[in-house]
Amino acid sequence: MRTLLSAAPLIVGTVIIAGEEAHHGRSVLRLRVGDELRVADGAGRSGNGTVLGMARDQLDVRIDIVDQLPKEAAHQLTVVFAPPKGDRLSDVVRGLTEIGVGTIRLLECDRSERVPGKLDRLQRVAAEALKQCRRAYLPIFGPPATIQTLAGAGDELIVLDRMGSAPRQSVPRPLTLVIGPEGGLTVDELALLTAAGAVAVRVAGPILRIETAALAAAAVWASAWEHTRS
Repeated sequence: MRTLLSAAPLIVGTVIIAGEEAHHGRSVLRLRVGDELRVADGAGRSGNGTVLGMARDQLDVRIDIVDQLPKEAAHQLTVVFAPPKGDRLSDVVRGLTEIGVGTIRLLECDRSERVPGKLDRLQRVAAEALKQCRRAYLPIFGPPATIQTLAGAGDELIVLDRMGSAPRQSVPRPLTLVIGPEGGLTVDELALLTAAGAVAVRVAGPILRIETAALAAAAVWASAWEHTRS
């Protein structure tokens, strides 16, 4: 079933899909009047619909039933990571969206790459990933984080570090995973997070690339929590 995104909240009735999403439906998905599709709003609501009409930059879709889907356990995860270079940043966002992470934040620290000034492209990557894997919730892109803001926020922190301990099973709850840059966090940065109560954890291997570490860590907790709830 082909999927398009609509503005939230999705409602029963005629829904207008405009702009780039309408262009995607016409030119990429090649939708035509009478075709069926799935429409999601990225905030947990989705429904199957039928194309009623088409214009150059607009699709009119009839939605008969809207389902409100519950948030999965992984939605309680916030993943904060130093941005890797190039398209690897998109790879991280795509994978975290597929896993179902609730919040994504980029980390500014001593050894990190520059944080992008605009997140429009990453939000589009997340939207495409949501449609492809049929998830119901888009991740929230929080403001860039620093070591100081993380240490002072009072959140429960897990810091990936090759000298850390093994991940522990736990119940689903708000949890922030912190992944440093290619060269790792500095001694002072780790000390600041540790003083704030952060726990150092090693998920696999002595050294992981940023994208590998971020996706591996998110998958470890998402899987453990999913089995806890089942």
